[in-house]
Amino acid sequence: MGFKVSESGGGGMNEINVTPLIDIMLVMLIIFMVITPPTISQIQGKLPEQTEALPEDQVPKDQLLAAVCADGTITLNRQTVTIEELAEQVKKRIGSADKLIFVDGHPDAPYEVITKVMDTARESGAEKIGIAKLKTVEEFRACEPMPAAAPAAEPGAAPAVGG
Repeated sequence: MGFKVSESGGGGMNEINVTPLIDIMLVMLIIFMVITPPTISQIQGKLPEQTEALPEDQVPKDQLLAAVCADGTITLNRQTVTIEELAEQVKKRIGSADKLIFVDGHPDAPYEVITKVMDTARESGAEKIGIAKLKTVEEFRACEPMPAAAPAAEPGAAPAVGG
């Protein structure tokens, strides 16, 4: 409590009494300290164990990889698609057992496009979204076209000689 006794006997007090404000702030501080630990323990993610990357020839054919390139274009298994086409393809191709899609983003890709791809995948039926680890620009390959298989030579044709 704070009050001031004036000896002059006249007029009111011209200072703000901050004691109730301090009491309220201390009560709020205690409330936030009690609420914060349970809130933090509820925000948990299931992190996978560290595994080695599979060679490209051993990657399952039905695996879905959505990637966002540096210029903001979207690819699904290295085929360029729009966000609407991505939603349609994910609905068609998502496996009923796993419902898993991987999302990869170029280090210079716009963040909002990456989140849009993740939201679209979730809305299209993906229950699990795997997020690829951050790569350097040189390591990012998801926007490059798939390496084409060498065409088989016709029987009896002479091998091509290049110069």
